[in-house]
Amino acid sequence: MSHSADIAKIKQQEETLVFEGFSEADALSIGLDIIDRIKAANGFGLIEVRLWDRQLFAFSMPGATQDNAEWVRRKVNVVRRFHVSSYRKALELAEAQRSFNAAFGMDPMDYAAAGGCFPIRLKNGPVVGCITVSGLPQRDDHRIVVEAVSVHLGMDPAKIALD
Repeated sequence: MSHSADIAKIKQQEETLVFEGFSEADALSIGLDIIDRIKAANGFGLIEVRLWDRQLFAFSMPGATQDNAEWVRRKVNVVRRFHVSSYRKALELAEAQRSFNAAFGMDPMDYAAAGGCFPIRLKNGPVVGCITVSGLPQRDDHRIVVEAVSVHLGMDPAKIALD
């Protein structure tokens, strides 16, 4: 199965959803929006918003487990290493029919080829952190983060949503 269209759309999301700066207030606003979106989907999850040097927001919804915390940690490692969303990397690996271990010699206990972690990119280029959700199917984890970031940046999430 080809993932090319989704990969291209995620690249567009990553290029479009950039911040002038990123503060604790941004983290709180996005984190609370994500909680509301997960509740509206009748789901649960663990949410983390972080800069590379510190966690700014974390919330574990009823139903989330230590497994969700491990998924968050592993997804964060993907974004920190590659500076792209974890879902994009998962789709790229699936399309190439490779694993992190086979492609990069990376331990799957430390890197998760799964959606739900999106980079916090500043307009001047650097990725300074990420926003992560674990609890829903990976496509939904990714979608909810993208929707919350889009709204926070004053954009219509439907214009850059995956099909």
